[in-house]
Amino acid sequence: MIVSLVLFAVLGLVLLAAAVALVRRNRGASSGQARTAGPGADRKVLETVALGLQALAEGRVRDARRLPEVQSVVHSGQRLSVRLAQADAAAPAPWTSDVSGKEWSLDPASLRAAGTAGGGPTHPYSLTVTLGLHRGDRVLVDLAQLPGPIALTGDDHEVLSLAQAVITEVVAGPVGHLATVVLVGSATTPPVTDGLGARSARLYPAATRKEALAHREAPADKDSGRSVGASRRLFVVTAAQFRDERWADAPLRETDALLVLGWITDAEWHIAVNTDGSLDTGRLGVLVDTHTARFS
Repeated sequence: MIVSLVLFAVLGLVLLAAAVALVRRNRGASSGQARTAGPGADRKVLETVALGLQALAEGRVRDARRLPEVQSVVHSGQRLSVRLAQADAAAPAPWTSDVSGKEWSLDPASLRAAGTAGGGPTHPYSLTVTLGLHRGDRVLVDLAQLPGPIALTGDDHEVLSLAQAVITEVVAGPVGHLATVVLVGSATTPPVTDGLGARSARLYPAATRKEALAHREAPADKDSGRSVGASRRLFVVTAAQFRDERWADAPLRETDALLVLGWITDAEWHIAVNTDGSLDTGRLGVLVDTHTARFS
């Protein structure tokens, strides 16, 4: 009798533990902050974003219309959408516009089915990078669309890890294969370089502002092996380097972006990295619950 009671109690504890584990797993699956997608899934999402932006660009060229200024890109799994800076209802297929003309969206499956023509501009939004997740949806921003310096502020470790994730995605991801990242001065040394997840010919070190701005070489297209014209450039400097070399008046191209690690008074855009992993993007107005460096 006693043995039966003990076995019953043990069985009850095992079932209780299994139930608790199941509840925790379900909670984790439903939470954007608990997402643990592997590198393969992450790459697939970025490939979808790259295809979508290429289809957008090719469609606008085909329709003889200017490329729109893309404020943000959101991938929810079921839909890919772009938020435009200015209303424009003329979305090229397979994109469709909402009533306001400020948001275009598509079913990612339509991209694989339709393919791309390959004759138009290739990835003109190549400085589009992931800032993080909002309610489980991936949120990306085209840094080249933000005029002036972009300052990452907050805890030093969080700022550094976010910057490293952004740099790695640009030089290793499918969206940014026409972009170059130029690390300048103190940004060419550890701990910035030690935490980068990729080494690439498109990751270029420069000792000074003058040397950095002189770097204008366009990368070769992987498919054709030929140059594809002027690339987008992302310059990365520390706040001290920004002040010492007067980067505020640097003659940047319209397709360039300047990322500053730390607080500066004359930044056009401040993105604050909070200790809980969320971002305060200020007047950019993009909501992020978990920044990209915390995905893994």
